[in-house]
Amino acid sequence: MKKMAILFWMILLPAGAFAQGGAPSYSLVQVIEFALKNEPRLIALGKDVEAASYGIKAAKGERWPKIDLGAGVTRYRYAAPLRPISGAPVAGGSGFPPFDKDVYNAEVTLKIPIYRGGRLVKNVEIAEINRLIAERSWYQERQELVFNLTSVYCKILELEALLNALGQNVRQLEEHRRVTEQFVKAGTAAQVDLMKTDVELAHARQQVLATQNAIAAAQELIRSLMGVDETFPQFTVTADLPPDKEYPGEDEGLKAALRQRPDYLKVKARTELFQARLDQVKGKRLPSVDVAGEYGEKGGDAFSFKENWNIGLRLSYPLFDGGITRAEINRGTVELERSSEELRAVRLLIVREVKGAYLAVTDAEKRLSVAKEAISLAEENLRVEQLKYETGAGTTSDVIDAQTALLRAQTDRHQASYDLVTAKAALDKALGSDINGEVASR
Repeated sequence: MKKMAILFWMILLPAGAFAQGGAPSYSLVQVIEFALKNEPRLIALGKDVEAASYGIKAAKGERWPKIDLGAGVTRYRYAAPLRPISGAPVAGGSGFPPFDKDVYNAEVTLKIPIYRGGRLVKNVEIAEINRLIAERSWYQERQELVFNLTSVYCKILELEALLNALGQNVRQLEEHRRVTEQFVKAGTAAQVDLMKTDVELAHARQQVLATQNAIAAAQELIRSLMGVDETFPQFTVTADLPPDKEYPGEDEGLKAALRQRPDYLKVKARTELFQARLDQVKGKRLPSVDVAGEYGEKGGDAFSFKENWNIGLRLSYPLFDGGITRAEINRGTVELERSSEELRAVRLLIVREVKGAYLAVTDAEKRLSVAKEAISLAEENLRVEQLKYETGAGTTSDVIDAQTALLRAQTDRHQASYDLVTAKAALDKALGSDINGEVASR
């Protein structure tokens, strides 16, 4: 069974996902594409959109004629007429119809709504807005998912780069320990120098183990975000990140966010929904006009059925409903006012997020530039300290400090590099688009 499950997932893998070693290897774009097809919450929101589409069809159907077929049998205590009194003789007799205690009937009824105070039109409008809200909820979840996947993906790459740097640091400390041990045996270095090196080497190895555990946790998180279970094969990620793209200036970016942010558009649509509902409730104060008709036949125990039909125009005007309509109007007005304030709150949030996202990108770019220079300086400093120690002009502490400085510079560079990618993903999210250029404004 497990082999069949793995085979099933392999079929779903994107083309080119397998590395030469046979293990699947994903780029960021492939991870996102896979997650968009398999993440259960996103799929569930897609079903909400589909269900809302049927709601539109149902609302439109309310404007069409209704035709019903009915049949039944009724037992009366006293004999009832099988048709109305026509006033005309029947078969040479009187104008009275036949009577029977058991009356069988079958009829077809017709009802055509002509005017309902605008409520029929508003029902369609409300259904369309509900579908729009469902769509924008789907886009909002989609963009959240893309951002979270990008963040975790970059964290895995950052941790893997850090693991490589830590491995290099362990090898350098092991080499330094070998040199120090020779110096101790030769009597040119103290035993304490070897002890210091052993302490740093043990700490470096612990950092390697902690980073390996962090990578494993991040890999489990990205599997969860992709919507896969334990039957899905283990995979690796590649450093194949999407190419850089141009971003508008901050002012233009803010305008774009207000045009296409799904959370803003969703609250805006909800405000329109409350306005439509309020208009619908107000329509209850207006008259309703319907065309109604019926064609049927009645018969007694002899099953001698008599036909009859009627058609008419009916007007209904509400006079008093105990204050229900007034209360609903007041409630709708309050809901509309509340939604307007929610819209204003989301707008303020968007302004803050857009400005913060631009600042985060700028900060990551500056840190990356500084970190690149720091690595060159740290590498040169380590080379000098190692040379000094080997010639007897330096100390073990100086070498260890230089190695720690290089590791810190490498860590800062990797963090700044992937923080920049994450910051750009956050900027895409703040602007209402994502890595694939999808927006919710349509």
